[in-house]
Amino acid sequence: MNLVFALITGYLIGSILPAYFLTLWLTGVDIRTVGTRHAGTTNVKRNVGLWPAVITAAYDTTKGIVAVMLATNLFKLPPHISHLSGLAAVAGHVFPFYLNFKGGKGVATSTGLLIVLLGRLAFFHWHPSILISDLTFMIFFVLTIYFITKDEDFLALCVLPMLSSLLVVRMPFTWELWYTLIIAGYIFTVSANNMKELGILKKKDENLRLWRVFIRPAAMAFPVILLATSREFAITLSGIVLALSLLADVVRISWKKAEDVMMKRFFHDFAIYKQKERKRISSITTFLMGVFFSFLLFPVNVAVTSISILVFGDMMAKIIGISYGKKPLFNKTVEGMLGFITAALAVVYLMHSLEIVPLVPAIFAAIAGSIMEILPFPVDDNLSVPITSGAILELVKLLQF
Repeated sequence: MNLVFALITGYLIGSILPAYFLTLWLTGVDIRTVGTRHAGTTNVKRNVGLWPAVITAAYDTTKGIVAVMLATNLFKLPPHISHLSGLAAVAGHVFPFYLNFKGGKGVATSTGLLIVLLGRLAFFHWHPSILISDLTFMIFFVLTIYFITKDEDFLALCVLPMLSSLLVVRMPFTWELWYTLIIAGYIFTVSANNMKELGILKKKDENLRLWRVFIRPAAMAFPVILLATSREFAITLSGIVLALSLLADVVRISWKKAEDVMMKRFFHDFAIYKQKERKRISSITTFLMGVFFSFLLFPVNVAVTSISILVFGDMMAKIIGISYGKKPLFNKTVEGMLGFITAALAVVYLMHSLEIVPLVPAIFAAIAGSIMEILPFPVDDNLSVPITSGAILELVKLLQF
């Protein structure tokens, strides 16, 4: 019964929306009918004023924490159970009973809970020296992404996966970690939906076909296979896939009818190849070449790192360059280049955390791969980036000895 009362209390605390009540009191308007139509801090600031927004932010951020404290101290629930009351507060914010269950999005409340959980993880489980290193990197990562895009939702899409990955690497699987991952996943989902509503990532550019952009992380299956099996098996498998892709390109280039079919757009503007790949080897094939030659030329840890730099750096560069890029540079954008190097540095920091590669050589590899991506070399960057970054990583490792 204590758990039931704690959940009800958490829901009721969460369902109080200062954004709705303050706006109604000050202007006579339902905040859900103006601006972004969300009962949140940003919408209040834009349509009502600063102080109502400050009050809204303060209450929304702390009400989940208050719910947890009441569940712990009033209802005498253990910490791993009392945090369910915090999740109930998020539910109350999103689904208030007195507004036909149409409230805010719960990001501020979730963020408050996330901060408390990260504090617990830092205090009980994070080694101080590692905490300082991770905190320094995350501050750099957050500031850089925000400086490039000025977009809080995109910032969440980038930072939360990186933070979650570091936590999984560093932390034991305690209840705090599970709650943290659940809340981070929720904020990530809300941010992705916000970007969808705003039309970001929907620009009419064939380089930003989302299936080709987001299939890149799926290509991390190759490095995973390399780590899980043997170098010989990974080389053989990637060689077979490369041969099939190359065969498809040869058929497409030499047979016009086949190319017309493969270049055709189907449902939801889906197309296998880009128009600029007509009569040319596709970037899918050049990417597979990069994977195959990385496996062939480098040790396992170097191959995994160089391919990861390409996968996540290229994905970030495309999204940022097309959606946020303003300053042109070598037929690309400065913003896209900064996105690539930021993602590449995140990759090598995570690889270092997993003890796959030493940090300093990996940083040089990330920088080298970023330079190869932006410079207008005749060799496709799907091939030049992993080969260059892998070679630099090997070279700097040798020089250190």
